[in-house]
Amino acid sequence: MKRPEGFDPPRPSAEPQGGRPQRAKTPKAPRERTAEAAPKMRVVPLSREAPKTDAGATGGRRPDSGDRASDARSTAQQRAAAREARAEAKRFTRNSRRRRLTIATLLGLVVLMLAVLAVAVFSPILALRTIRVEGNSAIPTATVQDALKPQLGTPLALLNDGRIRSELSSIILIRSYVTEIVPPNTLVVRVIERKAIGALRVGSDYQQVDPAGVVLATSATPSGLPIIQIGKAGVDSPGFAAAVKVLLAMPPSVLTQVASISATTLDNVSLTLNQGSHIIVWGSSAQSDLKATALAALLKNSNCATQTVLNVTAPLALACGPVQVTPTATPTPTPTPTHKP
Repeated sequence: MKRPEGFDPPRPSAEPQGGRPQRAKTPKAPRERTAEAAPKMRVVPLSREAPKTDAGATGGRRPDSGDRASDARSTAQQRAAAREARAEAKRFTRNSRRRRLTIATLLGLVVLMLAVLAVAVFSPILALRTIRVEGNSAIPTATVQDALKPQLGTPLALLNDGRIRSELSSIILIRSYVTEIVPPNTLVVRVIERKAIGALRVGSDYQQVDPAGVVLATSATPSGLPIIQIGKAGVDSPGFAAAVKVLLAMPPSVLTQVASISATTLDNVSLTLNQGSHIIVWGSSAQSDLKATALAALLKNSNCATQTVLNVTAPLALACGPVQVTPTATPTPTPTPTHKP
């Protein structure tokens, strides 16, 4: 391409003309051409401009149908991945919200239970105000209520069984008891009373005792109870235990007829009855139930009802007579073994 004039400086001559050196001429500055004077250049495109494509994806060539399908699949995968990410975020948010709701509900229930427990324990609304006594006949109701009076005003949940037991232990006639709390402010006490089974003579008085040997009362007479004669032994002796076992085994119809019972050892028990002044030879306290039934049968027998001594030491071989007799036991037949051929 030819350079336009005025851009190249003039070349200096090699040798000076006429032998004299010539002053170098200062080049004149080129004149600026105006826009009208500038030559017009026409740009002729060599080929039509290709459509803009992703050179990295298509390699500088026009994409075909396969490339478009691949791009469509890639776009679909990206959209599916985006949808899956959004769904996962929703699931995470939903689970987190559910966990927070569950924790909040549990905390609310715990707080509610603590509040109810605090009201039940410390609120005066559920304090003890009424004491009801059941099952008593010999023990006055007021006696039990007065013994438990220190418990009044105590919340029902704070009632102390140990204190109740200590307060009721002062009442001798109570053998055992059961308590029941009836909201909002009632305590029910069901008692089982001790009952005297006999009388022990101490000096000129009689002590009424129960089967455990607990003295329930002292009176000048036996008060209709059998007199337990155990000599100088106490209520913890084998004789007292044997006498009590015999008295407990007797039916009420026979027990009411017993005037006294004597037991110095476990194997030497005898009784006297009020009617007819009968003397009952009992023997040991073993088989007391069967002996009591046999004695009831002897008292109904016309031949033995008039006799003084009734012997029931062997319940299956009874004897009666004017004096103490020893019964003859009926031998029990021995079974004959059978042999199979």
